[in-house]
Amino acid sequence: MTRDKCSPDLCSYTTLLSAYVNASDMEGAEKFFIRLKRDGIVPNVVTYGTQIKGYAKINNLDKMMKTYEEMRLQGIKANQTIFTNLMDAHGKHIDFGSVVTWFKEMVSSGCNPDKKAKNILLSLAKTGEEKQEALELVGISQL
Repeated sequence: MTRDKCSPDLCSYTTLLSAYVNASDMEGAEKFFIRLKRDGIVPNVVTYGTQIKGYAKINNLDKMMKTYEEMRLQGIKANQTIFTNLMDAHGKHIDFGSVVTWFKEMVSSGCNPDKKAKNILLSLAKTGEEKQEALELVGISQL
């Protein structure tokens, strides 16, 4: 882009970051994320969400959470997509407690859980107590 005298912006950087993530090339995505910040681009919720999605996709909860914390420290609030990706990643580890925590965090932050978030929560509930809690949470979120 710079060769054609077209200045890259946040949207173009996020699109390129997404290409790395969609190719499951998180090493390339990490390098590109560093580059975009070095180039003076300030990541937004979509940029961080793209990186979080990538780590969730390759099952790297540590880096996913580190990226989430970095986003929070920058004063950026998570959106519905980020919360659902966090829930999905923890759900793949059959971690009902963490999924409940993220579901509650989603609701308390003002994001309405979508069908996918509700299904993740309900599908992980195995015991009677977990099923009851999941049903109550889904009911509360529909108010």
